[in-house]
Amino acid sequence: MANRPKLVVFDMDGTLINGRLIEVISRKYNLSEKVIEIQSDPSLPGYKKTEMIASLLKGIKASEIIKAIGSIPIMLNADKIVTWFKKNGYVTGIITDSYTIAAEVIANKLKIDFIAANELKIEDGVLTGEIKMPLGWEKINCSCTISICKRYQLNYYSKKYGVSIEDTIAIGDTRGDICMIKQAGLGIAFMPKDQDIVKQSKNIIRTPDLNEIMNYM
Repeated sequence: MANRPKLVVFDMDGTLINGRLIEVISRKYNLSEKVIEIQSDPSLPGYKKTEMIASLLKGIKASEIIKAIGSIPIMLNADKIVTWFKKNGYVTGIITDSYTIAAEVIANKLKIDFIAANELKIEDGVLTGEIKMPLGWEKINCSCTISICKRYQLNYYSKKYGVSIEDTIAIGDTRGDICMIKQAGLGIAFMPKDQDIVKQSKNIIRTPDLNEIMNYM
């Protein structure tokens, strides 16, 4: 039983990093008001918001996104907890509705095995304003309707690595993480940012320290 394959996935913004990439970029390019307006519109499905926000980034250099993600501190003990999971036979992943260009930086920093994220289209080193979204909710009837269905991705990667869903762990902080947190064998809301995830989660960490995950192991 000890050798059964296992898998742990983390959200990125507010979970593996202590901040949110889109907020850093928005502040730098005076887009905060427009981004907040899009994010707070209840009539828009999540994937549409992601599309609209990506269009605001048109003309920004891809190198500026990499610089922005580098300016956000890694969450306390993120490196220690990822190392512990890897030593104990877990495949590690990031599933985020942020961007591949940023998630790759964090994955490299923490030596995480795989990422699933939205892909910003880049031409000649500049963002075109277009985005390729994995979606997935339409294939499994998930109600999340965001740019990347995290439940779909959790199922996909658990199958890919031959891991039973009971042997998966999912950690996230917002309503966009609910579907994967409920699907995983162990789901943890980490520093929850909205009441929806609080209501839907059995396990909640309210201290900004990823080592707190050890209390559930």
